[in-house]
Amino acid sequence: MSERFELQGDQLVVDRQTGLMWQRQGSPEPMVWHDGLHYVEHLNEMKFAGKGDWRYPTKDELATIIMSEENRLTGLYVDSLFGSQRNCWSATEQKHHYACYADFYYGDIYVVYGDYANYYVRAVRNG
Repeated sequence: MSERFELQGDQLVVDRQTGLMWQRQGSPEPMVWHDGLHYVEHLNEMKFAGKGDWRYPTKDELATIIMSEENRLTGLYVDSLFGSQRNCWSATEQKHHYACYADFYYGDIYVVYGDYANYYVRAVRNG
């Protein structure tokens, strides 16, 4: 996987396969889905990593960084460059008040009530 993902500085990971640029660590704290919208807005206001076009990733975008095999260093289905955050929200909504999230511990995308769970937000932008 190291050929696919490239660390840029200490804050960004570039996916050479999709061309997406990811926030490396994601939000410092987990939050409910709706608060993630404000978190991404804040990243843009402060020009995180010098960029102002960060967005909430779709479930399909998050699915692209889920690995097919567990990373032996972290126990997660995501490259170790992304750290150890187990769950990340996506922008994809399902039904009323439900949203999709990536679970890197189990290596799949799931749906949960958006105000029920506290997950991290890892912003993305086109590279």
